Amino acid sequence: MNNLMKWLTTLLTPCIVFIFLPLFAHAADEQYNNVMVVYKNDSGKEQVFNQATKIEHTYENLHTIEGTFTKEAVDALKKVPDIQVVEKNPTTVETNNTTSSLLTTITPNWNIQAVNAQKAWSSGLTGKNVKVAVVDTGVSINPLLPNVERHSFVDDNPRTRIDESSPYDTEGHGTFVSGIIAAGVTSSQLYGNIVGVAPDVSLYSLKVFEKDGASMESLLKALEWSIENNIDIVNMSLGTTDDDPILKNAVKIAYDAGLTLVAAAGNDGVGKDVEYPAKYDEVIAVSSLDQSNQISYFSNTGSKVEFSAPGSDVYSLGIYDEFREDSGTSFSTPHVTGFLALLKQQYPDYTNKQLRKVLQNYTMDLGAKGKDPYYGYGLVNYVQTTPEDVQTLKVRNVSRTSATVFYTPKENGEIPTDKYRIYVNDQLMATTTDLNYVLPNLKEGTKYTVLVEAVSANNVSSVGKTISFTTLKPTVEEQYIENHKSTITSWMTRLKKGQSLTFQTQFVPLYSIAAGLTTSQKNMVTNYSKKINLVAISATSSSSYIKATNLKNMKSKKSTTITFGTTIKPSTLTSSKISIISAGKKITGFTLTKGAKGKNIKLSTKKTLATGKYTIFIDNKGVKTSKGKSLLKPIAIKFEVK
Repeated sequence: MNNLMKWLTTLLTPCIVFIFLPLFAHAADEQYNNVMVVYKNDSGKEQVFNQATKIEHTYENLHTIEGTFTKEAVDALKKVPDIQVVEKNPTTVETNNTTSSLLTTITPNWNIQAVNAQKAWSSGLTGKNVKVAVVDTGVSINPLLPNVERHSFVDDNPRTRIDESSPYDTEGHGTFVSGIIAAGVTSSQLYGNIVGVAPDVSLYSLKVFEKDGASMESLLKALEWSIENNIDIVNMSLGTTDDDPILKNAVKIAYDAGLTLVAAAGNDGVGKDVEYPAKYDEVIAVSSLDQSNQISYFSNTGSKVEFSAPGSDVYSLGIYDEFREDSGTSFSTPHVTGFLALLKQQYPDYTNKQLRKVLQNYTMDLGAKGKDPYYGYGLVNYVQTTPEDVQTLKVRNVSRTSATVFYTPKENGEIPTDKYRIYVNDQLMATTTDLNYVLPNLKEGTKYTVLVEAVSANNVSSVGKTISFTTLKPTVEEQYIENHKSTITSWMTRLKKGQSLTFQTQFVPLYSIAAGLTTSQKNMVTNYSKKINLVAISATSSSSYIKATNLKNMKSKKSTTITFGTTIKPSTLTSSKISIISAGKKITGFTLTKGAKGKNIKLSTKKTLATGKYTIFIDNKGVKTSKGKSLLKPIAIKFEVK
């Protein structure tokens, strides 16, 4: 009754104020506390700050701001394109535990035996160096959980005798969950006593629960902390039926940051859909099994269930150093979290997506064949059916339209490889038993990513190893050759027959595209160059016959001074005798300036020279020396613009 009177008094107070105050004054002063806003970009963030009456917390990694806003500010922000979500009453989630009296006697540690953790332990896998965060009610002091780093994201309520902000567990839920993941073990306890699935994990307790549940702000703080501290796996034995956009955004950002997220399916019963956050695509949803590997009567089910694990009548740690029994998808979830920690130790370089995929290969299929709404892919179980990834993966013989993938199997793998699946840009290209495969019909100048999976005789595939490469793009010389095939063929035929080429119209373009010719064709061009006594110089080769400046920096200088070994008669060297060619194409825009004494000439341009290889050709026919004799040799001056 007292509580009812207090509630009525609280309710009536604003009604009395409303009667005596003007309507507009009430609307202007109306404030919403604990509003959460998700912004899309810096512009949206700035507008949130401008509209807020008070900022409570900024979740930088989650693009979310919590604060106090007027009604007008909330309405205004909802209309801003740069704002993704505005929420006045963020969802509160609850822990997912229940009790069951269906089974009164169990074999201690049956749940650990059910996931076959002992086999992983015998292989040296105990979760060592894997960082696991438990987002829950905290963890009490317990000798079997000696190495827990505790953090609390709960504010203290000064009206109670308990310090709610303490990171220690006063409810028991978080301690129980943590015991399933990481309870320590002595040599006498390893087989048959309570022990965690991955007893050597680095455990981080992130307290988010108050007496009435976990607030959205505490959940966001825990997820943000997990991102900032590079947590590998996050256990969330909690849930809500509300699809909250604030929570959805935070979960997606955490997943994109590389965190593996595991959550309870819910305890509303078989046939009831999976709760959030487990229902989000980024989260692994876990249903509960009893000791007979049957779905627990209380477990939620549905298409989002990904894996199942023991959750009925399991034993773990209490908050007063005792052991206790409990049931719920809250307690099937940490079995999967611990199991993932074992796999993370086994495959330390795997991403969260790869880890999630490989977990499918460590399951016992239950119910309907394949993935089903009760068990997902099945009961997690460390019976290795997955072949090891290929040991080496290389791409060779890359051309413009093809490449060859080479791979070798893992030596002494426990599960033999029967065949290989080859994917190109996520599309299955082939299934083969060969140790190499030619990728045909590729596009030139295109990047490709190849994934090679090892596949066992039971058709179970490894996560796969990837490699990327880019097909060759035709050089400008090769492109010219393709566009002038018949012309070049006729020129090469003349050379093969020992016939001459006209210097300006045939030899000059052919010489400039020699890099794209076949070896035999290059040899014919080289031999013809010698036949006509061509003198060729570049930035790295010189001749007493001709010299040129700025060959290394033509891009910036845009000019070169060419000095002849023998003085020429300037009037005989006209611009028609000079060609500047790049990959068969004549370059215009150069100005010829001749020295009065015939010792040198200057070629300059105001154009910006494109990247490529250039050659300045000087035809010697008709050019006279100062003594009236013919200039004996044609000239080629090569430079490159990078």
